[in-house]
This record gives sequence, structure tokens and C-alpha cells, in this order.
Amino acid sequence: MSRVEKQVQQYMKVLEPEFLENLRWLHQHPEISFEEYETTAFIKEKLTSWGIEVQDCDTKTGVVALLQGTCEGPCIALRADIDALPVMEESTCPYPSLKEGMMHACGHDTHTASLLGAAHILASMREEIRGSVKFLFQPAEEINKGAKKLISLHCLENPKVDAIFGLHNSPEIPLGTVAVKNGPLMASVDRIEFTIQGKGGHGGIPQRNVDPIVAAASVILAAQSIVSRNVSPIDSAVVSICNVKAGEGTTNNVTPHEVQMYGTVRAYTEETRILLEKRLREITESVSTAYGCQGTLRYLRELGVTRNDPSLYDIAHEAVKAVGAEPVDPVPSTGGEDFSDYLEQGVPGFFYWLGTRNEEKDCVYSWHSPHFRADENCIAIGAGTYAMSVFQAIEALK
Repeated sequence: MSRVEKQVQQYMKVLEPEFLENLRWLHQHPEISFEEYETTAFIKEKLTSWGIEVQDCDTKTGVVALLQGTCEGPCIALRADIDALPVMEESTCPYPSLKEGMMHACGHDTHTASLLGAAHILASMREEIRGSVKFLFQPAEEINKGAKKLISLHCLENPKVDAIFGLHNSPEIPLGTVAVKNGPLMASVDRIEFTIQGKGGHGGIPQRNVDPIVAAASVILAAQSIVSRNVSPIDSAVVSICNVKAGEGTTNNVTPHEVQMYGTVRAYTEETRILLEKRLREITESVSTAYGCQGTLRYLRELGVTRNDPSLYDIAHEAVKAVGAEPVDPVPSTGGEDFSDYLEQGVPGFFYWLGTRNEEKDCVYSWHSPHFRADENCIAIGAGTYAMSVFQAIEALK
């Protein structure tokens, strides 16, 4: 074990009471996207107290901060999301949310507490840093707008970021493990909006109408064939139409003029993403035409694939081992992450899943559940993983 590894592990133990104190405050004071005012103030106060420079950014919530090491070298960014959800907490957490109708149901408090822990460790080890560290406490991940906001404010510049690391808790893998995936970890996220127009009229006289509901039903069924018949069986994708709107109220004898449908599309490669859009558009237009209707598709790209850079895989794997955690190879998720926005700027990046599952503490519920709870003992592991990622990356990239 190297001297740096020993120091990081020592700080993980010595500072753990502080890590947990931070987590408990964050959990009790959740704030939704772009309203993270108290959280932002809390983070700034902590960073300033450790001698870390809070950079002046034109953002009301979220924090960008910089820690300069002892000499010039690579700049490594560490990112955590800070927003909560409009969910009423029903968990068994002994320090529940103090805000009615809000909770950290996705565990962003664990990410923030882990990054604060890493910041304190790294500030205490400033003499060992041969470069610089940029801390990104990002707002509004839950609405897919926070990363774009910070990027627009040049968070990856001055100094230019050479690599970026992030993490998300996972109730699917046990405490003490960290998922380290080479390649795609989380899927792209696209929104699909269909409009199918026909000719409304009396439901009892269908021959005088052009029924958009029948056309819409056929579009739904045909769309399901894309994954099974157009996407390679070795690849993975999702096409889900989740919302269909036609007619008014409970009217049962009026054929509507229009049907609107909304759904989501997920993929792990850009090639598959392009294929899905092409086939959905073809099906929408041709099937609608076959029924005498006009069909249009609005395809909105929301998030890219969270694809871990192969050049950082060994760095990440060794960072996890260095803090005494167990690296595991996870099954990718079709969930999305706006961490992908940073990767689309051309910055090499790596995203971890931090194991939080513990049946004995009731830490078993999925993200966004009102019963969600993360085992707080994950924070020291998260903080150490962040910190060791910096040291490993600077050494590899210098």
C-alpha cells in the first residue's frame, strides 16, 4: 500500500463522523431542482472552511470550486448532484426530511456528502496533489438541466478539465462494493411525441370518420417490433409509449380528431439511437397514412449515453481497491444520467455506482421510492473513491 493510499484511508476513518454529520443535515434539508439555496450555502461554507476556492459562477444554485495542488499538472473534476425530489418520505431513516413533500429519494445527499468528504480529504492532502481538482456540485440533475447549466458557465475550463469522475448510489449492490464498468453504464434518454390526426365524428357512424385511435393503436403495436426485429439481439434498447390522449372526458360515442402519445426511448450506442429514430418516424408516418390519417413524430434527444472511457478503467478499478472496497462489474441500467453531458464535451469521464444495499437496515428500495434509504456507511467509501480517483488520474495523465 502506497503512502497516499494509507493517508486517504486514515482520513476516511478520522473524518467519518463529519461525513455522517454532513449527510444527516443534507438528508433533512432536501431541495428540488434549481431551488437548492440552503444546500448551496451549506456546501460553500464547508469548502471555504477547508481553504478551497469557490469560483464565481453566474448560478444561484450549485457550486464550482477549485483546489490547487503544489505544482502544475492535470486538472481532475469531481461531480456530485445536489437536488432532491418532490416525494413525501416514508422511509425508516432515523433522521427523515424536515420538509413536507420533499426528500432525497434518489440519494443525491449521499453523493453530495461523499464529494464534501473527498474535498476535505484532498484539502488535507494538498501537498500530495501534483495538479488541481475541480469540484462540481451540480443542481437540477433530476430534470436533466443542471449539467447543461454548469457547462454553459464554462465549468470545464479555467483550468481546462482533463478527466471527470462522478458516482451514484446503487441499492442493487451491497455496501462495501463499487460498480466499475468499462464502456456504457447508463443509457441515452430520448423523448418521443406523436400526433396522429384523422377526422372526428359520431362513433356510431364510423364510415363517415377517419379514426385516429385505430391508427394510433397500430402505431403502438408496430413500434414494439423495432426492438425485436430491427435492433441486433446482441444490443439492447427500449421503446415505451407511456401516455395516450384521445377524446374528452368519458365520452363514449365521439371519434376524436386527434390522438397524442408520449413515450421514452433508451439505447447504449449512437448507431442504435439513430436507427430507433428512423424506424419510429417511418412507422408513424406510413401506418398513419395506411389508415387515412396524418402522423408526425417529434423526437427529442435529452441525454446521451453515460459511457465510461476505457482509458480511465484501470484508474477507477485501482482507486476502488485502494480504499478497501470491492470493485464489481455491473449490469448496465436503462436509466439516464446527465453526467453524459460532460462526456459529450469531449472530456474523458468515468461514472461509478456506490453500493448502498443493506437488508438489515432496510436499505433495499429503488430510486425515487418514498421508502428509499441508503446505508450511511457508504459515505466514507464514496469520499475515498473520489479522492483516490484524483491521485490515480493525475499520476496516469501527467
